[in-house]
Amino acid sequence: MRTSSSRSTSEMKLPNKGTHARLQRAYRYQVPSNTSDLPLEDPSGGRVSPVQDGPPPDMIAFGMKLFLASLTMIFGATFVAYGIFRWRERDDWESILDSRELMTLAAATVLLVVADIASMRALKKADTRAAASKLTLIGAIFASAYMVVQGISWVPLLSQVGERINGSIVGGTLKHAGGLFLMLTFAHAVHVFGGVVANVTVLLRSKDGKGPHRDSLRMLYAYWRFLTVMWVAVLVLLTV
Repeated sequence: MRTSSSRSTSEMKLPNKGTHARLQRAYRYQVPSNTSDLPLEDPSGGRVSPVQDGPPPDMIAFGMKLFLASLTMIFGATFVAYGIFRWRERDDWESILDSRELMTLAAATVLLVVADIASMRALKKADTRAAASKLTLIGAIFASAYMVVQGISWVPLLSQVGERINGSIVGGTLKHAGGLFLMLTFAHAVHVFGGVVANVTVLLRSKDGKGPHRDSLRMLYAYWRFLTVMWVAVLVLLTV
């Protein structure tokens, strides 16, 4: 009797692989969303992996690095094109950066830096999701103001482009310096617009109105810091 009892007890404590797999599936379906980050234990003493809402953090970080690497190549190609045109026109180069344009670039820089700082603060406030949501919204607002300021600086240059007739530009007075200025600033503004869309998307997808998730805030911070660094590179090219 003791032998059979001890055997039955050992069998209860050590279920086979099929039983453990069924227990694991059952616990995965029963985990509440607000405890998905907590480790679970099944009745046999084994560990059950928590349910994850998305891809693992290391995969997200790797994907973000690939994305930023591709953007670096795009901006790098733009910078190289600017350098080639600048070198070819070095004898006749006339800068378009008067006091008005310099003030516009300074205002745009301040707005972009504030958006970058807001994303950094939002990541630090990730545990306080209401504050993180507010800072993410502030970043989107200042980035939108950056695009408005850039659009104002384009108006006088776009008026010099001229008209396209039979595939050729006729009547334009825009110099190469102005065209390259438009190329660099427009390329950067397009990606700033993408960042604004990302901020708004993160806010709209926040669960139960509690604010954005830390992984989303981390990606936004990396993206805005990258855009700030690229803008500094654009300023250096335009002012040297």
